[in-house]
Amino acid sequence: MTAFVDREVEMAAFRERFAKPSSLSLLYGRRRVGKTFFLQHILKGNPDTVYFLADESPAASLARRFHTEVRHAGRGGAAWESAVSADWGTLLTLLVQGAALDARPLFLVFDECQYILDAEPPFASVIQRLWDQFGPRGGLHIVLCGSALGVLSRLGDEGQPLYGRFDLRARMAPFDYRLAAAFAGGWTPTERFLLYGVFGGLARHLAEVDPARPLSENAVRAILGPLSPLHEAALDVLRSERLTSRSDAAGVLGCIAEGETVFGAIAARLGMTSNRLDHVLKELSDLEIVRREVRFGDREGSRYTRYRCADPFVRFWFRFVGPNRGALAGAPAGLVWRERIEPRLGDYMGPIFEEIARQAVVGGVLLRRFGPIDEAAPYWSRDHSTEIDLVARSSGTLVFIECKWRAGGLTDAAALDRLRAHVARSGLGKGDDGPRLALISAGGFADQLKRAAEAERCMLVGPGDLLAEG
Repeated sequence: MTAFVDREVEMAAFRERFAKPSSLSLLYGRRRVGKTFFLQHILKGNPDTVYFLADESPAASLARRFHTEVRHAGRGGAAWESAVSADWGTLLTLLVQGAALDARPLFLVFDECQYILDAEPPFASVIQRLWDQFGPRGGLHIVLCGSALGVLSRLGDEGQPLYGRFDLRARMAPFDYRLAAAFAGGWTPTERFLLYGVFGGLARHLAEVDPARPLSENAVRAILGPLSPLHEAALDVLRSERLTSRSDAAGVLGCIAEGETVFGAIAARLGMTSNRLDHVLKELSDLEIVRREVRFGDREGSRYTRYRCADPFVRFWFRFVGPNRGALAGAPAGLVWRERIEPRLGDYMGPIFEEIARQAVVGGVLLRRFGPIDEAAPYWSRDHSTEIDLVARSSGTLVFIECKWRAGGLTDAAALDRLRAHVARSGLGKGDDGPRLALISAGGFADQLKRAAEAERCMLVGPGDLLAEG
């Protein structure tokens, strides 16, 4: 699928900046999240754009390739040809001066610019001098874009050359479950939840989905086959990042994907020291590949912490693709799907649906009953005898939420009984308005449960509510 989906907020922000006389913007986010496609979409047909995609080449090689890109774009002026071996400062000054002399606007985009910053550390200072000199004159729009989250997010911090100069600093996040579902609008709710569970929220992965085919065919064609475009995508993420040990990172992700979410259990399973595991988890968290999950009511840094794969695709890959690569090399991918993956999707989707429910709660699915939600997180007791999928707080009200993934099945009244019992054992403060209950189901609700929920003022959130637009 190649249609442009959502990003209205980012689109409006960039269009507003580009309508100004000049602008300096920063766009960053995870690899494959759709940054390049977004920029190409918003600048499509603009003849005044010079777009440069950097890579890991040495500084001199990058500068020469930038020189070539400018020449192909028909920019640079008369002095440009003789500047083929010039440094970045000279090249950019010549380019911007030429645009000013021609009285033409210039939209200058540096994509994956972390590679330029690595190869040419003074590059940020070059942009600063260029902006300070030519920005006030008008006609200059610069966009710095990249996927090195730490490096890019700090570009505008105090003490950095570009501090105080960005008109716009935008972090592009992966699609949530609802926007991922838009890639297959004609599918049933269950199929659309499964789509998010398999392909995740990265635009590059979702672009491989053919909504005219069922999920199974999409997974086989795009992920499972040895020559499929996403067959090594999860490993490619690790290869493209600066990790101390890719094998350690892969081992940790494999453990988390299989359900080991507690620090001690991961360390024991891998035979890894605490210091080493802590370092690996920090690297993966900084890259937003792993997400730390803290109990409701606990502060950041609490010992009651669990680890999850931040993107469902990574979890799917390390749960089903990596362990079955031997089988996939010798057996039809469709057979592996039917025998080794499809029967396990029910168990796999449980935690995924809890994440879907969390996104829905934060996104306002409880708004009409409880008002804006201030925080939402799971709760579990130390001995795990009490587990509440989500506890949400809205001002002085606490809402206790059970999430039920039953593909094709209705949630029955027993779910309400279980939730009520766990809330009673939790010992959590009940809020100013007493404990309020809610059930979120992927398959809908049995009539008996609907009657019981109405009597107890328990809110029921079904698949239609989860996928409703607006």
